[in-house]
Amino acid sequence: MSFKDIYAVNRIRMISLLVLEFLTSGLIIGVSYINTYQITAIKNRKWQQFIFLITLSLILFIISYASLNICQYWIEKQIQQYNHKIRFKIVNHYFYDNKAHNAAEVQNRLTNDLNLIKDSKLAVYTDIPYYLAQIIFASIGLLLFHWSLLIVVLILGTLSFYLPKFLRPAMQAAALKLSQANKQYLDTAEKWLDGLSVLQRFSVGAQLSRIMDNASDTLESANIARTSTMQGLAVLNKATSALLQFALLAVTAVLVTNHTVVFGVIVTVESFSSYINMSVKMLATELGQIHSVDSLSNEVNADTAVVEHIGTLQSPASLTTKNVSVKFSNGKIIKFPNLNIKSGEKVLLTGDSGTGKTTLFKVLLGKIKLHTGTINFKNKYGADIKINKVKIRYIPQDPILFPDSIENNITMFNSKLKNKVLDYVKDVSFESDIRKMPLGLKTKLNLQKLNISGGQRQKIVLARACIHDDDFILIDEGTSAIDKKATLDILKKLLNSPYTVIFIAHNFNDEMYSLFDREIHLV
Repeated sequence: MSFKDIYAVNRIRMISLLVLEFLTSGLIIGVSYINTYQITAIKNRKWQQFIFLITLSLILFIISYASLNICQYWIEKQIQQYNHKIRFKIVNHYFYDNKAHNAAEVQNRLTNDLNLIKDSKLAVYTDIPYYLAQIIFASIGLLLFHWSLLIVVLILGTLSFYLPKFLRPAMQAAALKLSQANKQYLDTAEKWLDGLSVLQRFSVGAQLSRIMDNASDTLESANIARTSTMQGLAVLNKATSALLQFALLAVTAVLVTNHTVVFGVIVTVESFSSYINMSVKMLATELGQIHSVDSLSNEVNADTAVVEHIGTLQSPASLTTKNVSVKFSNGKIIKFPNLNIKSGEKVLLTGDSGTGKTTLFKVLLGKIKLHTGTINFKNKYGADIKINKVKIRYIPQDPILFPDSIENNITMFNSKLKNKVLDYVKDVSFESDIRKMPLGLKTKLNLQKLNISGGQRQKIVLARACIHDDDFILIDEGTSAIDKKATLDILKKLLNSPYTVIFIAHNFNDEMYSLFDREIHLV
């Protein structure tokens, strides 16, 4: 995330913006320069000259004020268009990088991190030519008055510029810590507030308050630490500012006393001093801000990198595993039996809680790394499929739906499948439920206030899995919220299909068990 990147969004607008900011600075300094002769005209009682000069100053001030507002509008538009592209690249990167991403982490990256970079870096870029122009024009004005005034400014201005660099590492660390604290707070809020109803049921509001209070304290401390660092920079700038102003006024007083410059300079030089001092201070501060988010910008750049697509995924037909085990961070190891799942086979996976049924699914999906062993998938022709090109339809215990119509949740936005939806709705015993909904398949799901039951959620994802004709399906308690009769009907149709199915369940009756080719029991 650099000036070059934001410049490329709209080059003509950016050039116009920079030119307008430069000229606006010139107008503002010009108004101050004219004030010199306004004061002198008053002293010499030249009233016509005074009226002309003050009218000219007013016109230039109005033009400069309007120009500044135009610049603010243009830079905001430039930044928002740039951030729109960045968000698109980040989402695209996350989609193709084949990694599990925490929701709070993604939200923090797309909102807080981009806003932090905007305020500390992107919005600052266009201020630099504005403040540089003020220094240049004010320096020219001082030089026109007397060279000694400019020498004082150059010496003390250089001191003002380089002193804040000592605080730059601290500013970088503070910005990164603030981003991490915000990410942690969002993560905590997501994990605990999702279970708000359960916490209410057990009356453990005190625990929720304690957890959120601790996370809030961390975020508060990070904000305070960054503000403290910024205030340290401000104090340093004010000290050098006072020194610069004192020196300038002292030299000006000597020049006026010796009649080297006109009387009005005694007022104008203070104005020029303020402009130069403020510009040097703002340049030092803003350059420090820009560098304070360098580490964060590098992280965002990494998340916008183009990920090489792995090509078309292949749906496997069969599976074999050998000596597969996984190791958890606490040192626990789960070993799994060797599997040999044939094409079209229907396997029921059972076992007590904690034996690793869901963990085995996550291993097959590549979400958990192997500690030992090998996994081998083959397509329907018996050819091996590379692990990163395997396409498996997975139905988790908690179905994932989207805030769109039931139809689109089943077809996953593939319009070519719309004419098949009703057939698969019947296969999962969902037809009677659909008829009771006024909008039928067009009914939009409300994920915050669910307008469908848990069983209906499972039927939607079961229909989704089947309509896409995937050869290999993993189902984790996929009918746990559906009544026995409907479950039996669904199983009969699902297990009569050509798909290879591994189904986790623990509460099936004998008739349901008999529908499967065999059972694998984990211990």
